[in-house]
Amino acid sequence: MTVVPSGGPGGPPPPAGCEVRAADPPKGFGLFACASCPAYTDMFTEEPLFAMQHSGNRRVVAACARCCGFVHSVPLQLEVIFGESRFAPLLAALGDLPARWQETAGEGSAVVVRCKQGCGEIYCSEACRDLHFQHSHNLLCVGPLTEDHPLLRFKYHALEHADTLLLAAQVFAFLINKAKAAGGGEQVMKGLMQELLCFCHAPFREACRPPPGRSKDAEFYAHADGLVQEAAALLRAALEPYAPVEVGALFAAGPNFFAEVLGLFEYNNIDLEVNSPLGQLLENRAKALAQHISNPQAVAELKQLEALLREKEWVMRCIWGEETTGIFGDEVDVAQGTVDAQPMDSVMQAAEQGNDAEVASAAMAQARAEVAQLSLEQLLQGPWPAMHGTALFASVARMNHSCAPNMKVVFPGNSARLTATAVLNISPGHELCICYVNQEADVQTRRRRLLEYGFTCSCSRCLSEDSTTLRKAQKRLK
Repeated sequence: MTVVPSGGPGGPPPPAGCEVRAADPPKGFGLFACASCPAYTDMFTEEPLFAMQHSGNRRVVAACARCCGFVHSVPLQLEVIFGESRFAPLLAALGDLPARWQETAGEGSAVVVRCKQGCGEIYCSEACRDLHFQHSHNLLCVGPLTEDHPLLRFKYHALEHADTLLLAAQVFAFLINKAKAAGGGEQVMKGLMQELLCFCHAPFREACRPPPGRSKDAEFYAHADGLVQEAAALLRAALEPYAPVEVGALFAAGPNFFAEVLGLFEYNNIDLEVNSPLGQLLENRAKALAQHISNPQAVAELKQLEALLREKEWVMRCIWGEETTGIFGDEVDVAQGTVDAQPMDSVMQAAEQGNDAEVASAAMAQARAEVAQLSLEQLLQGPWPAMHGTALFASVARMNHSCAPNMKVVFPGNSARLTATAVLNISPGHELCICYVNQEADVQTRRRRLLEYGFTCSCSRCLSEDSTTLRKAQKRLK
């Protein structure tokens, strides 16, 4: 049975020029325009309430733990991508070139700010570090903790099962800090909890989707409930010493509120994607070197740059996929050609773990042969790993779905700050809608994916495509 998520009024104020109010049934609340906005113009920008980089993405991108932007250090970014021992000769041969590339591009010296307590989190600035600590990291930093501490055990549990458990911990720590700042106490915390539940939510067991090809049977529910209960127990044990009254309110109904927050993420979070600055920086450097081709030093540096790009392209072909983007596709959609299939995911990891070692080794060798045939120009055009994460935005969470949306959201800068842009002319009173699924998919695929959100879409586009499909079927039967 599909569970319809619930929500209500309240929560953070909407952006200027917008209002939150009841939408047409069967929708709940929605975001509406109070002023005109011409097509292809920006309507508002917004910072996330909560955001995080996917754990698998940390394998290839050094991102700020607060703003999710690329840390301003070319040497560090290359060390992260080429972190395996097999790449040590490559990095050694580059020497100080990465730092020089950054300075030559007018980007200044590398800046890497680390958590003062030694937990390993990195930041793009001291301001981001301090703000993150005040927001939630003060209660979630594992730097000073022993291996048997419940917070460390919670984080291991999250890394094994689901990234969003870490984001839920961020929410709980933030609520504790906010309650304390407001005077503390059970009633203050209950009010903050209710504010969060203004967004659509349902228990995690109902909101999460099962693996492709299986239904939500008793075994699935038992697994989901066990995952949540263990995580909630560990998090409660980790946080209770710091704020027993407030934590008691958070867990007054056992793991229920924790499960609701996880379910809220399933309905409201959107994918973060921040493009890498490295591609453009190194392309500019290659063009500059090409203008001094008679200079032996320039020729030598260009060869080193080409070797770096060739290794990067090979790494991308070997590991870039679901684990490093956090975007897990619907196998049925992929089979029907309605979404782009992900590249082979982590063939290097498969080889190292002995899983189908021969297949993985063959795929790696094939990728190496393909990359060897690429020209420098082709290598320069190859994509660098983007930062991928997940985030909850207050205004975007209020936007309802349409298969023919009038809005889109993008991340134009080096951070998780989004821009909401009109794709149609919008007049006062118009509801602002985005597309929750792949907009290019056919109507049957879109509707199947939208069932995860608890509704069947009957927008004008779906009704029109339904009619077209029916006419084609009737014509075939004649």
